[in-house]
Amino acid sequence: MEYKRGKPKDDESDVLQLCAQAMCLEEMLLCVIPEAYLFYGETKRRLKILLDDELRERVKTVFKEMHELYDRRYTPKVKISKSCKACSLTELCMPRLCKNPSAIDYMKKRILQIEDDE
Repeated sequence: MEYKRGKPKDDESDVLQLCAQAMCLEEMLLCVIPEAYLFYGETKRRLKILLDDELRERVKTVFKEMHELYDRRYTPKVKISKSCKACSLTELCMPRLCKNPSAIDYMKKRILQIEDDE
C-alpha cells in the first residue's frame, strides 16, 4: 500500500512508482507480489493495481532510460508546478533554477527573496 496525499494523477507515475517498489521488495524478499494498492488522501479512495508483466516491462523501460541519462550525465529540466512546494527533493532539483535564463539572475532573485523574508 502506497499512501499519497493528493488525488490520482493524469499520468501513470504513481502506478510506475508502486510497481518499482514492489519489484524491489520481490528481489529483496524473494517473493512474488501480484497486486498492490494506492491510497489517495484527498479522495479517501484505495485503488487496486495489478502488477502484470506489461506494467513491469514499462517500469524496466523507464529504468533503462534513467540509466542512459545518468550514464550521459544529463539531468532533464523540470517543469515547475504547484507540487514543487511540497516535494521533498526541491532542494536537490532546484526547479526555479531552470526557469531563469542564467545562474546570475537566479542568485539575484534568491538574494532579494531572502532580504524580503528578513
